[in-house]
Order: sequence, then structure tokens, then C-alpha cells
Amino acid sequence: RGHAPTQRFYFIQDFEPYFYPRGSLYSLAEDSYRFGFRTIALGEMVAAALGDNVGVASSVIPFGCDTGVYRLQNRGQRNGVVFYARESVDRRGFLLAKLALAEFHGRHPEQQIHVYGDPVSGWEIPHTHHGKLAPPELNSLYNRCIAGLAMSFTNISLVAEEMLASGTTPVINDHPFARADLPSSNARWAAATPGGLADALCRAVEEPITAARAERNSGSARQGWSDAQAKFADVVQAGVASCTI
Repeated sequence: RGHAPTQRFYFIQDFEPYFYPRGSLYSLAEDSYRFGFRTIALGEMVAAALGDNVGVASSVIPFGCDTGVYRLQNRGQRNGVVFYARESVDRRGFLLAKLALAEFHGRHPEQQIHVYGDPVSGWEIPHTHHGKLAPPELNSLYNRCIAGLAMSFTNISLVAEEMLASGTTPVINDHPFARADLPSSNARWAAATPGGLADALCRAVEEPITAARAERNSGSARQGWSDAQAKFADVVQAGVASCTI
């Protein structure tokens, strides 16, 4: 008795070989894309990496932003900067951010520094560590801050657009991988050096903090994930429909 062929899908949110140095783990991660699944890439960066490095074509799903949670609540005064710490994940630029924030504090000691995420140690600069925050708590923190560091050396971090939605100005290490999937002109791109990142943070806090600026930031964020959800469903439905007995 015949069986209907099956369609297997692989939803790829980052190009995982980049998580490792060139070597065994890099090669094994790369080989996982050759299993013959129908690949669905989150964003243009992942799709390009799959094509350029592995020769695998993929359907592209656009990024969105959870604007049901991350939204502008504060059109008034703000103070300080915020950073999402992932010390154990080098592609999130923890060491560079730590050095940049130390330089930033030396130039703007009046600005509070807020950190959330992983515990941090050995920081000599004054800062407030908030631990792990639920999304509504994080939105409230963003709405208090002028700017934030959104570091990523592979696919763009969701943090950048969530900051924008909350009226905060994200400062991002400049790289084609990150630029590929963040269209907003209100993000600040900085050289991936302590000085370059500190300069961008300083410029962000030195500009007037106005309601219009917060509204421009918030308005430039993509609204929700409905477009991504619809395109994902279309890809899956088309793949399933292509399976015949």
C-alpha cells in the first residue's frame, strides 16, 4: 500500500555555524542544512548565509516586533542607557559593550546605566542590574531610557526593534549581517569598537529628548508579527499541498 510523501520543514532563525570557531562544530552545524528539509529563513541575513555558504535556497520570513507589549508610554523626560547582557554568548558582544559603557560613563556620569539579562561581575562603573525581566517590565525599563546597546554579530537582535517601539534609540554594532534585517533609519550604527559604541551612545543622550523623537522611534518599528505569521503559514501550506500520493 502506498504512502503519501512527507514534507519536512526547518525554520532557521540564525546561521548556527557562526556560533563556533571554524572546526568540527562549525562543520557539523553547517551540515544540518543539507538534510533535505524545506528551509524557512527568518530574515534576509540567514537566507543569504544559507545560499552563499551551503548552496541551500530558502523561503524568507520577515522580522516583526511585538508591539502589543513593546510600545511608547513615555513622551516626557528620560535618563540613561540600557544593555542586554549575554556574557556567555560572544556573538552578543558583551566584552565590547562592557568597555564601551565604561568609556560612556566617564563622559556622561550623570546618565544611569541599566543592565538586564545575565549576572555581571567585575564592573567598576555604577550600574543597576535588573536581572531577568518579563516583557512588560522590560518595556517599562526601555521607556525610562534614552538609548540602549543592541549588540549582535549574526542575525539582528530582536532587542533593537523592541527598543525602537518603546521610543528608545538603539545603538548597534555596524555590520552587514545586522543591517540586512533592520530597515529603520532611527537606529544608530556604530563601529564595533569601545570608542565607536561609546561615541554613538554619547550622541544619543546629548540630543534633545523630545516627544517627537520618541514617536519617530516608535513609529519606525514594524507593527506585530502578523505578516511573518501569514508568510510562514503560506510556505507550510504550499509545501504540504505539494505532497501527493
